[in-house]
Amino acid sequence: MKKYFISFFVLIFLLLSFVTGVNYYVLSFSNDNYFYDVDWLDNKYIWLVFWASVINNKYPSDILKDRLKVAFEAYNNWKIKKIIVSWDNSKIDYNEPEVMKNYLIGLWVKTEDIYLDYAWFDTYDSLYRAREIFDVTEIVLFTQDFHLKRAMYIWNKLWLKVYWVETNLQKYVKENYNNRREVFARIKAFFEIEIFKNKPRYLWDKVYIIDDDKVENVKKELLELN
Repeated sequence: MKKYFISFFVLIFLLLSFVTGVNYYVLSFSNDNYFYDVDWLDNKYIWLVFWASVINNKYPSDILKDRLKVAFEAYNNWKIKKIIVSWDNSKIDYNEPEVMKNYLIGLWVKTEDIYLDYAWFDTYDSLYRAREIFDVTEIVLFTQDFHLKRAMYIWNKLWLKVYWVETNLQKYVKENYNNRREVFARIKAFFEIEIFKNKPRYLWDKVYIIDDDKVENVKKELLELN
């Protein structure tokens, strides 16, 4: 019986050591290009707002609303020009990207500056698809601190240039839950990237984000033809 107890405690110790080690490893990637205020951010072109839950399929939750507010502040101050909003439209009566888009339009973001992706099912999928579908090589990410550090790790592993803006504007109802959840989410990300080298559930044709200068050139060409 004693031998089984010893084996059990050794197993628990090894498991806790693994969890702790992986979390420290993931967090070690969260030091570069990190901003707490959009005023510190240089002018960039594309930004991405990570999803969060919506209320009654109409209103962004507090967490999502803060991400959108900070991103709009950057947009309004000419720090960024184009927006990718992400997440889930797997159910007919639940459409996070559309809610995010409508909220941004209500803040006076131009419709033509907003790009939607309806097939992002976790953070790894989101960032992988931003690279492969939207052909992004440099991007600004907006999310809360508890989530941002994991996203930093994933994006670094995808070898792309990223800038990070924290969107902690208030205390959130499920803040402790979110922090606990991240411990296991980091492990999931570690296995996805380091062990299984997963690809997103859905990959399809590229969506090209149109540069404003190209739009103006096309308009001039059309006017000349007329």
